[in-house]
Amino acid sequence: MLPRDERRRLREIEQQLVDEDPRLARKLSQTSTLGYLRARVSVRLVAAAFAGVLAIMCLFLDEGVAALTSAALAGLLMISRTWRVELL
Repeated sequence: MLPRDERRRLREIEQQLVDEDPRLARKLSQTSTLGYLRARVSVRLVAAAFAGVLAIMCLFLDEGVAALTSAALAGLLMISRTWRVELL
């Protein structure tokens, strides 16, 4: 347990953050499952999973070129760490 003066100081810092940037303070205080998933799962990962599923479907449908294209896209999306896509 923190001493009383440290707890008071932490409350002051929290209040200062809320006053200066309420949007950030709200994001930091959210603990919902949706917020957790949103922070962990990127658009790139969702697109790569979709392309991977599409590649498997194309293999079952004997569409070789489409399967290779989808697999290449899935691989490219999985290894590209520098692409940054942000949703509003």
